[in-house]
Amino acid sequence: MGIDPIGYKPWTGKLTARHDRILVIAKTLFRTQLRSKWFILLLVLGYIGVFAFPIIFNALMPHTELDGITMSTELGSGLLFMFTVLLASLVCSDSISEDLRSNSFVLYFSRAIKTESYLAGKLGGIFLTLALFCFFPPIIMAIAILGTQSGSDYLPGLGILALTVVAAFVTTIFLIPFSVFISSLTKRKSHAAIGTFMTFMVMTIIGGIFSEFDANWNLVSPGSMLEYFYDWIFGIGIPQSINEGILAAVFAAFIIIPMALVYLRVKQKAEGK
Repeated sequence: MGIDPIGYKPWTGKLTARHDRILVIAKTLFRTQLRSKWFILLLVLGYIGVFAFPIIFNALMPHTELDGITMSTELGSGLLFMFTVLLASLVCSDSISEDLRSNSFVLYFSRAIKTESYLAGKLGGIFLTLALFCFFPPIIMAIAILGTQSGSDYLPGLGILALTVVAAFVTTIFLIPFSVFISSLTKRKSHAAIGTFMTFMVMTIIGGIFSEFDANWNLVSPGSMLEYFYDWIFGIGIPQSINEGILAAVFAAFIIIPMALVYLRVKQKAEGK
């Protein structure tokens, strides 16, 4: 009985587009977080403690228009930052650490996927998750205040609403690079979560202590940087004791440097180093 050689049969299916692979990574991370009881608990507590009462209070209190002072005050509250830190620590903790633990990089990069696509999927999923707390609720708050104003001129309020969208976007992405960087340094998501939270808290404490000698030390604290950003974008202005150039440099570095380190870390793993 003869043996028929198995000839090469070209695959006739459709190749998966690059953006489809990014969406798969993002949706997987997003759905995983939505199944987390801790995430849902923090989300509900945050909605109630940070947004529910301010939305009701500001909507019912007599006001002629939506103004920048109101939005800067509400977004700059320490409670909002605290919940953002908790959620970022939780959501980002297993973004890369879990792949390091399970050696999933072999599966990811065995396909035609680049480091940029991998990170785009991870960051996209994290953004969608944190947006449930950091992006949409502030916009809803601004709309509620705008919709209940007694004044007839809505144009200034619409401008504040547009600025709120920008502020909410920055709030959502601000802590992500550093949190993902911490996740890329360990294989244990619990270590990543605790390390991220404690790092932010230590930075806040250091900024508070040394700001007694020089106000610019406040820029060590991520929460203070966000507060100054809110004051700036809503036209209130930052304190004269704060150097605007240093603020801009530190703000940009806090996002860019951790992101660059994460890119190098993932690229090394993709190359098997």
